[in-house]
Amino acid sequence: MFVSLARSKTIKVALSVFATLLILWMSNIRAEEKGQLSYPELGITTSFLIINPSIGYWWGRTGVRFSGMYLNKDLHEFHLNIGYGLYDSKKVQHSINLLTSWVVGSDPGADYRYGATGIAYGLNYRGFFLEIGLAHPWRDDLGNLANDPVVPCGYLGYIYRFR
Repeated sequence: MFVSLARSKTIKVALSVFATLLILWMSNIRAEEKGQLSYPELGITTSFLIINPSIGYWWGRTGVRFSGMYLNKDLHEFHLNIGYGLYDSKKVQHSINLLTSWVVGSDPGADYRYGATGIAYGLNYRGFFLEIGLAHPWRDDLGNLANDPVVPCGYLGYIYRFR
């Protein structure tokens, strides 16, 4: 039974990755037809718990970004964003992002150990980056988010776009 569950999860993950790559590839074809740029991005962000290096790549209007840092078992976080650019110029980029996060840390009021998925708005103005949104916790190891249907998510930092 456990083997069939593991295979089922593996198949679901593989199909999700394949669908995401297909969407990005199709977006790249459309972007090349329209003459839109594809470019990498690199930067540093923070969610007020920890400073995270960030790396991403945009194919025309769609992009993917990964950021995260592991300091120790009680303080680490990782974020994966799949974004859609609403507006993109040399100075400014507006995007809407589907994000998944894993956060372990604490603040003066509580400890956190949760995974969440949600949607966020991103703004990059000359490298200065701000992203704000809401995410639904799908895993809460400590139980302190049991009554919260959504948690705020926000990131601030500097991300250079190699346009």
